[in-house]
Amino acid sequence: MRERVVINENGRRKTVTKLEAAFKQLTNKAASGDLKAVQLLAALLRSAEENSNQALAPSSTLEEVDEKVVAGILKRMETSQNGNQENENPHKD
Repeated sequence: MRERVVINENGRRKTVTKLEAAFKQLTNKAASGDLKAVQLLAALLRSAEENSNQALAPSSTLEEVDEKVVAGILKRMETSQNGNQENENPHKD
């Protein structure tokens, strides 16, 4: 994951680690509405936050705000996905 690879970003070549490239791809998928990518990214962020909280003093206000934002995004994504499934198959038996 530390191996460096060349990617194209905004029309420019850039060298990043495979880990950075993977996070960029995951973030792009989440931003485009991929519910599984959103959930995975949220879980990774929570895990990273927990690890950093062990080393730093917690800032509970920021954590609560972040949790509410992520929860809101997940709820909208799930609602949107459920609506899309109903639109795709409106004559379910």
